[in-house]
Amino acid sequence: MTTAERSSADLVESAVDTVAADHTARWVAVSAAIVSVCAYWYFASKGMALGYKDSISHLQIAARTLNSPTAGFAQLGGVWLPLPHILMLPLVWFTPFYYSGFAGSAISMISYVVACVYVYKTAVGLTRARIPALAGLAVFALNPNVLYMQSTPMTELLLFAAIAAMVFYVQKWIQVEEHADKYPYLFAAAIAGFIACLTRYEAWTVTMVVGAIVAVVAWRQYGRHAVVGIALGFGFLAGAAIMLWMGWNLLIFGNPLNFQNGKYAKPSLWVGEGELAVGNPVIATKTYWYAMVDNLGIAVVLAMIIGAVLLIARRRLDSLPVLGLLTVAPFFVFALVVGQRPLHVTQISNDLYNVRFGLLMVLPAAILVGYLVSLLPARGWIAGVAVATACTLSPLVPGGPTRIVTAQEGNTGFTETAQSTSAYLAEHYDGGVILIESFGNESILFDARIPLTNNVYEGSYQKWDPALSNPPGQEIRWIVMRAGNGPDETYTELSAAGKLDAYKQVFSNDLYVVYRIKD
Repeated sequence: MTTAERSSADLVESAVDTVAADHTARWVAVSAAIVSVCAYWYFASKGMALGYKDSISHLQIAARTLNSPTAGFAQLGGVWLPLPHILMLPLVWFTPFYYSGFAGSAISMISYVVACVYVYKTAVGLTRARIPALAGLAVFALNPNVLYMQSTPMTELLLFAAIAAMVFYVQKWIQVEEHADKYPYLFAAAIAGFIACLTRYEAWTVTMVVGAIVAVVAWRQYGRHAVVGIALGFGFLAGAAIMLWMGWNLLIFGNPLNFQNGKYAKPSLWVGEGELAVGNPVIATKTYWYAMVDNLGIAVVLAMIIGAVLLIARRRLDSLPVLGLLTVAPFFVFALVVGQRPLHVTQISNDLYNVRFGLLMVLPAAILVGYLVSLLPARGWIAGVAVATACTLSPLVPGGPTRIVTAQEGNTGFTETAQSTSAYLAEHYDGGVILIESFGNESILFDARIPLTNNVYEGSYQKWDPALSNPPGQEIRWIVMRAGNGPDETYTELSAAGKLDAYKQVFSNDLYVVYRIKD
């Protein structure tokens, strides 16, 4: 072994020992838990925890699994990945937790704490120093948009936690010398990848990138003969989540790709014809750039780029997992160009839609900022932590926590027509089965506090189609249909002559019509 190789090995061994002996992670977890509870209390007290419309959908999917006319795991559906909804099951049955959203927010809050610990540990492993790692932790833990999203029943924080864990364990696998204790880290990384791939679809791309990194490292460390076994071992376990989801879609819907091209999964449902980024890589790139800047702040984004350049120049194998996270940006740009997902920023579209997609870059940004601080002289590390904290909190300056970009997007409010429809039902609903398509109308029954046990919707097995054909024959007492803004299936199917003869119209506005069976 050459002197340079011994020096490199000593550095790696020192890094591993530092992480193993570092008990600061415990205090990171405790501090993160306190910050999490305070952030949730703040946003919940402002009535913002359920700002995102998708929050209600996530809660309803979990609730219908336990409590609906066709209760069972089939109610998990085939569009949104199932793990977040499964994790909500222990709490969603409790009515106050369901209607407050805490049944889902609790999962996000726990995930926030887990993500903080792994961001810190990864930064320590990369920088070999605790104080710079705390600077990186501040970029993640104190980001106002992260704090808002962890207060909601959305799925982003669970994704962050799983990806952060996967990156940390792959990094450890690379750093540890070859011995019997090395491969449990790769196994743990694969389990984290499995969890991520059952949480959000972005994880599928990230996990594939990490799998490629595992193959490269295996080649470099063990030679060509080891690549197939190591890479396939990681890929098989992490990728099993994808195969399970395709198998689930085949079993329930008869189409393994239902999550991509099914009736309620087609990109055309949310990608409009006038999307500026579709087919335009320049606008798509600008859009995602603005989304990153809005979520992280320009100073953090620039520091991330500088840190990445300097880390690439070092050509360290253990830097690959962190650098691999940067591929999230081109992935989203590609998704915008081909019309898979819409993303609007005020700088281009004059509105906000899915701007939280830019927040995923907070993971590499946090670790790379920690690395950048570690390059400073040791006497400047504390100042680096202070600067990183100040830059992270900069989105609060214009108008406080309620004006951060994700909070703005998540609290544009439900339409007055939806609110007035819910208000009518809350006052006049007198029991019985209510027929309403859930897709696009999720808030109606939720705000009216009508139990899902009395709801027949498009996911009600062997009840939906018969109810649309003959509502009285299926003992439907109430019917709610969306007549405008893209009429729903309830409206298009029941508008046929004779299907509503047994009902009388009791309410209508510019968007909704409500019928009740005649006495």
